[in-house]
Amino acid sequence: MALNIANRKVEKKAIQASRILGVNKTAAVEIALDYYLEHHGSKEKESTTRREAARLLDELAALPVLDHRKSDDILGYDENGLP
Repeated sequence: MALNIANRKVEKKAIQASRILGVNKTAAVEIALDYYLEHHGSKEKESTTRREAARLLDELAALPVLDHRKSDDILGYDENGLP
């Protein structure tokens, strides 16, 4: 099945990408789409990632506090900033 790019700006971007990548325009578009889908994939992937992040945050929140000092005290900050 053919893909027709009728937008001049998009055509120029496809040409530029193909030159940078050293491939034809079709391959450049395929690479760009693969990259996009990998990083912005399906809602299912996004949902799984969000669930995993929530699980990790819950796990971190359940860890015991081993040092009850304020974070500034732990880092060594004083009223003027770093010592």
